[in-house]
Amino acid sequence: MSAPGTEHRYSNDGYVCLGLVLERTAGQGLAELAQERLFTPLGMAGSRFWSGPVAHPPGAVPLDEAFPAPLSLGDGGLWSSAADLLRWNLALSRDELGVSTLVQTPGHLDDGTPLEYAWGVGVREHAGRRVYRHGGRWAGLCAQLVRAPRSGALVVLALDDDENRAAALADALLDEVAR
Repeated sequence: MSAPGTEHRYSNDGYVCLGLVLERTAGQGLAELAQERLFTPLGMAGSRFWSGPVAHPPGAVPLDEAFPAPLSLGDGGLWSSAADLLRWNLALSRDELGVSTLVQTPGHLDDGTPLEYAWGVGVREHAGRRVYRHGGRWAGLCAQLVRAPRSGALVVLALDDDENRAAALADALLDEVAR
């Protein structure tokens, strides 16, 4: 184990803890907080956080019963649509929530070493252009949310859990958009 500030490791548990901090600070559940402050103002009617009691929200297509979605929030639990995810990207591009600079600024270690990770989003270069992206997967499902400020945005939702294949598809689509 490394000393704090000397190494970066992505942690789903850290996002669960952050969700709990938000709930305690706001005095309401994460699902309600996100609905009130994010989804409704941005017109994201097809998005919601879901923590049960059943494995999927009303109206959603159930996942494979052998691999039910985890019911934790913060590290997951977001049910959305491609249209809503594109709307989220547009809101970040336009800084509609007033947080884009914050959430897109990569972190750094205590010694100043820059990271390729900001607040829930990877910050990379692709074909000489800055790209913001976040991927996720669960058994049988994979998603890539990508935003290239000068080229546009894209969402890859796949009925497959091969994250590398979904990322390669996102890269190929970015190449097409950049032409």
